[in-house]
Amino acid sequence: MNIPHGSPDDDFVARVRESAHAAVPASTLDLDGVLRSSRRKHATRRAGVTLASTLALATAGAGAAGALPGIPGLWSSAPVTVETTDAPPSTLEGEVDVDPPAPSPTDIPSPEPETELADLAPGVRTVAEPASYRVDRDTVVLDLGLAAGGGDRYLAVVTLAKIDGRHSATDLELLAGGDTALQNLREGNLGGTLLWRGVTSDAMVLPSDGGPALVFGFSSAATDGDQFLVFDDPLTDDAAGAQGAHAAPDSGAPEAGASLRVTPFDVLGDGSVWMRVLQVDRTTAEPRGFIYSNEDTWSASWCRSTSPECAVIHDVAGKSVDEPKAAEPAPMVAELTPMLVEDAQANEVPAMETCVAQRTGTEWTAPPQLTGESFWQTPKGVDADVWRLCLIDLSEALQLASTANEPAPPGDGTRNPAPSKEPTTSPENEDPLGLGDLLEGLFGG
Repeated sequence: MNIPHGSPDDDFVARVRESAHAAVPASTLDLDGVLRSSRRKHATRRAGVTLASTLALATAGAGAAGALPGIPGLWSSAPVTVETTDAPPSTLEGEVDVDPPAPSPTDIPSPEPETELADLAPGVRTVAEPASYRVDRDTVVLDLGLAAGGGDRYLAVVTLAKIDGRHSATDLELLAGGDTALQNLREGNLGGTLLWRGVTSDAMVLPSDGGPALVFGFSSAATDGDQFLVFDDPLTDDAAGAQGAHAAPDSGAPEAGASLRVTPFDVLGDGSVWMRVLQVDRTTAEPRGFIYSNEDTWSASWCRSTSPECAVIHDVAGKSVDEPKAAEPAPMVAELTPMLVEDAQANEVPAMETCVAQRTGTEWTAPPQLTGESFWQTPKGVDADVWRLCLIDLSEALQLASTANEPAPPGDGTRNPAPSKEPTTSPENEDPLGLGDLLEGLFGG
């Protein structure tokens, strides 16, 4: 979830929206063209995706790779032709040292890429660089190398569109699978258990057996600003046993309120599409969200283990996914929300005062020059971890405040990130890839 669209104060929200989404490059997508090409692609490769069909295809069709010249790791399946020659055999006697000819570039197979992982803290691993396979001009398969349980690991398929010479991500599929699933995905087929689909800046997969949570999403470039993963108190509320066991206090694992600096990876190696993927043992605290800060700019994204809009529970043994049970807002968020309903801009600084004071047990007062535009920098005398956590509290409260007076959506108002259990078709005027959600995320959704 990102900082919201539709605040009571349009000018304030316009500014907040600009700051909140500065971490994601502006989109210049030709929507009509992207939708047409994506419909063709997904109609042939992914239409009617279901968990059952994904599982069935994970162990089928893993034969020889197709003839896709120029793509590392994929080789022609054409038979080798051996021709005879009429040249007479050599009549040289004795031993002759002959230097073999240097191999041509086409004779040298590209080495298989390897996933590079890094430990940020006890119980927190990040994907420094995934094993990446270019399937075609607008599809990349990533082997994230992190265990997904049951002998599987996490895989991802990123769908792209190239606009004005730069790539943009238009779809993300996160899956659990092994070598066979990876091979199928590399050939442009289905494979593995589909856990999540949709472009996002912050989402989680929670193994139902209490295993480590996977936190992932698209991000700004590694060289732009500072990025942090922020932790908070766990809120499970019967979230299908998703919370892990408690660790010893001196284990070194992140505690509630702590922050860890994170570095996203470059999906294509051209600096256009970036992702952050981390695996977290939620022992003493759980991931709350990400904070991005640069001079005059900040953004916040968040996802809780009890947020059905951005979290899924993965039944490893059953190879299926479900939504967590929604929970009430955290106490701090619930306290800040009423302050922002009537006049968000006038009360953004008082809201931060309230949050910092309560989280530090002090009577902290904001300096006179502090405004929302300067929230990117931690004020003097305030712990940076506390400030980043309060930025997420404020952002989540702003979202609740912006929707406080809106009518309730039809149904339960939640979105199921798991695939439909029935095959679906998309009329020409629909958005099968969820690009509407993408644009909302980029421009203030």
